[in-house]
Amino acid sequence: MLERTAPWLGARVAWKLWATPTRPNPQAVARSREGGMGEVRRIRVRLPDWSGRRPTRDGAPKPPRISDIAVELLGPQDGPVVYLLHGWGGWRGQFAPLGRGLADRGFRVVLIDAPNHGDSGSGALGGKQSLLPDFSRVLAEVIHRFGPAYAVVGHSLGAACSATVLLDGVPAEKAAFIAPPVDPVAFTRMLAGMLGFGERIRTRMVGIGERRTGTRLADFVLPTGLANRRTDLPPALVVHDTDDPVVPVVSGRILAEAWPDARIVETTRLGHNKILRDEDVVTLVTEFIAGTTETHAASLSVPCQTASCQP
Repeated sequence: MLERTAPWLGARVAWKLWATPTRPNPQAVARSREGGMGEVRRIRVRLPDWSGRRPTRDGAPKPPRISDIAVELLGPQDGPVVYLLHGWGGWRGQFAPLGRGLADRGFRVVLIDAPNHGDSGSGALGGKQSLLPDFSRVLAEVIHRFGPAYAVVGHSLGAACSATVLLDGVPAEKAAFIAPPVDPVAFTRMLAGMLGFGERIRTRMVGIGERRTGTRLADFVLPTGLANRRTDLPPALVVHDTDDPVVPVVSGRILAEAWPDARIVETTRLGHNKILRDEDVVTLVTEFIAGTTETHAASLSVPCQTASCQP
């Protein structure tokens, strides 16, 4: 009805749904907090203010927002630093198995709660909202705070944001992308199909986000950004499950094809989140980050010896 009669009103409703993270299972989050892993810190980062009207009515620039971001630190302080960023509606505890595995191999591991996720406060968008640019800016700020990245690892939206930060010039030696989405424009079309609205609402919804953030959604389509980048990006490992109901495996295949130096490992029967807890996947990613280029190629040719993984 709103698509036909009031697309701007429909766009505001759709924007709120699009930009408000789903909440993870509270019992799972509580268990993660109680179990703990390492030192939890709350750091203050400066972010642009994308809340409310942008720009302001009088055209004056808005002062930056100061956001509290929760991070958890594992492993030796002098180890090479690996940054782990969860996906939409996730939290840092989802990376507990991989974080412990990397810490045991001597890496300094920084697990990040994105804005309005886990124990972090609000980000650039304020309120209870967050989007891909919000994730990316926080990741870049945390890397600036804790030192150069030896590797970045992201899951789902966190994978797309990690790739975006690397494309924006943040250096790293390795990258691992687990269940990565590659095209946020296509996602808005999928969202429209799920909620039953059409192009009149969808284009206006995207416009709200672009005016708020000062960015174009099309600029975050990874294959487009990778089209002319052949030499200045780190080797990457893409891990994606063929049964992923949230981000189809074709997305991981597209990223692996577009990334200059990447290999993809496809798993089965792990879905979108269980893949983070699978022992074979944890070992695979840990060995990729810890090993040499030669051992990467050898191990990835037959990545797993169980039925859960396929090269």
